[in-house]
Amino acid sequence: MSSGTARGLITSSRPNLKQKSASVLRFLSKHVNAFKEFHQVPPRANFSSPLFNLYCSISSSRLFLGMFSKNARKDPSWKHGEEVQVPNQKKGYKYVKCKFCSKVITGGVKRLKEHLACTHRDVAACSQVPAEVKEEMTQYLKDFKNIKFAAQRNFEENVGSRAYYTGGSASVSDRGVRGPMDRHLVNEEGSQPTEKMTPVNAKEHRNQVSKDIGRFFYENGIPFNVANSPSFTSMLRSVGNYGRGLKPPTMHELRTWILKEEVKTTTKMVNEIKATWKTTGVSLLSDGWSDMRNRSLINFLVNNQYGTVFLKTVDASDCVKDANKIFELLDAVVEEIEEDVVVQVVTDNASAYKKAGELLMKKSATT
Repeated sequence: MSSGTARGLITSSRPNLKQKSASVLRFLSKHVNAFKEFHQVPPRANFSSPLFNLYCSISSSRLFLGMFSKNARKDPSWKHGEEVQVPNQKKGYKYVKCKFCSKVITGGVKRLKEHLACTHRDVAACSQVPAEVKEEMTQYLKDFKNIKFAAQRNFEENVGSRAYYTGGSASVSDRGVRGPMDRHLVNEEGSQPTEKMTPVNAKEHRNQVSKDIGRFFYENGIPFNVANSPSFTSMLRSVGNYGRGLKPPTMHELRTWILKEEVKTTTKMVNEIKATWKTTGVSLLSDGWSDMRNRSLINFLVNNQYGTVFLKTVDASDCVKDANKIFELLDAVVEEIEEDVVVQVVTDNASAYKKAGELLMKKSATT
């Protein structure tokens, strides 16, 4: 096993949270009356700016509504129910008991409203709810639905009005467009739904689409080098191949089933590379760096001709200059991979790492 040196550079960025908070307030200028009535928006809040970022138009409204819904005891329906604990209750679920019929409802305060309003949506109706309470909850649900639809309409209007490329595009809510098969069908006039563009028009349309993509980057603070990512090109090709009418994934989908599927795919790829380690041998790469909190971290990666696998990161702030401690860290990782598989160890060129490399080679020679 041999020892070498290498240097690495890792950069990071995080979104400007102050800008996002300001965007929430600017978005509410479109719905100030409704929000003031139902959520007691402070009168001193500044709603004068008509400009707001497209990326937060729908998510920010939901975030703002969520801020009040999480402050659950302010919700009017809590006057008619109470949170209870039940045996074997599911993690993340709220159980609410109706004060009129004593029914325990799963799903939280939203379903309590449906229960009291007797809507029969996902929950049984309350048989003993007073008429005035039923009317109050019905009106509350109706008002909430109106605000939600207003936010969705505002989002769609901004998608259309702020887009550079509009040629041949459909509304976000257009239910008549089916997507991939649309390109193979003939419309009512008997012509194909898409026409072949001339080179001049194709260039102009591409420029418009590129400006829409650029705006997405700028408004969300996405680093420009993300455009070099193969997955970025793959994403755009998939959207183009799907065709008109694609419904974008929601925030909920991105953080649930889509994320789980990507974890499965990545895990499978990593396991396939790991299966080749014993056949090819590997190089253990140790990359030291400092994060924004000035912690000294060490990334451990394993490489062979089939790819590089990130193994783990260790906080070495207390021992980064201690050769013996660095040796113990490297030795533990080598043992984790299996010593007969590790062909070489590549580290930073600091003196502590050089000494640790010598200790590692000495141990390897005696075993």
